[in-house]
Amino acid sequence: MKKIFCYILLFALLLNLPCKPSKPKNDWIKGLAALYLLKTAIQDASGTSDYDNIKTWYSTMETLEVQVVYESGATPYYATFTNPKTGNSQYVWDIFNDNLQEMFKNRSQSITTSVPKELSSMTEISSQSKSTWTTSDITSLGKTYRTEKSTSTKGVFFVAFVSGYYSSDGSTQDTSVIGVSVSGTPYIAIFKDVITSISYSNPVEEATVGEATRIYVEQATLVHEMGHALGLVNNGVTMVTSHQDTDNGKHCSNTACVMYYANSGTSALVTYIESYLNSGSTVMFKTYCLEDTQSFTP
Repeated sequence: MKKIFCYILLFALLLNLPCKPSKPKNDWIKGLAALYLLKTAIQDASGTSDYDNIKTWYSTMETLEVQVVYESGATPYYATFTNPKTGNSQYVWDIFNDNLQEMFKNRSQSITTSVPKELSSMTEISSQSKSTWTTSDITSLGKTYRTEKSTSTKGVFFVAFVSGYYSSDGSTQDTSVIGVSVSGTPYIAIFKDVITSISYSNPVEEATVGEATRIYVEQATLVHEMGHALGLVNNGVTMVTSHQDTDNGKHCSNTACVMYYANSGTSALVTYIESYLNSGSTVMFKTYCLEDTQSFTP
């Protein structure tokens, strides 16, 4: 089994750089590994509302709204799809929405989520003509295209699907990074080129489950990044039970949780995705993370 070794350099308390996997020979392995090699919290609080903070989101927020924009050529998956394993049809974005609702379940604070399901509810933006994206680029994009800022009762999160790849230095592309969450802001970027590169080497598997797997990968990335944006794990939201994988930054020690930072080999990644396809389950946060958000009082 080929193992992926990650090296993390902490520049500041809330700064986590993306992991660097060894270069895989199989594009499918590379794509699956990238699901867990997600860019996490980067400190950059410019261009936000005074209400874009953990205290507001877990106290006075009544509506959590997600604004989705996509660059020409980087369209997110949308509408419904049929799970080839279960035969059931569902909205793609219900996966993300189900996880948001689960995070705020059983709180005295009642939250209504507003997540787009159809492409008509998302906004296409012109090509940004960028092959690399830095933190500053993502922040600038959010400042330009977020049409509504958060208030004391409404949290407005901005998700952008873009072409190109993340770059920590502005020049070197990191093709293992699927998503970026900018800490201190409601800005998330998803790099569509990384998702579309995911494929099975076996043509039969690709034809039967390839598309559904890419859908789950895209949605799982959104769930993971929103988890960071909303303070998981130990990133603003206090832990009920100690479950931070401190060796790998702001991630969960539970291997079954979407917030787990996988570095134990490709078979675990394949199993993770397949388990959701086989069961049709959508909630990817597990007990420890859900206890944190459901119990947290700022």
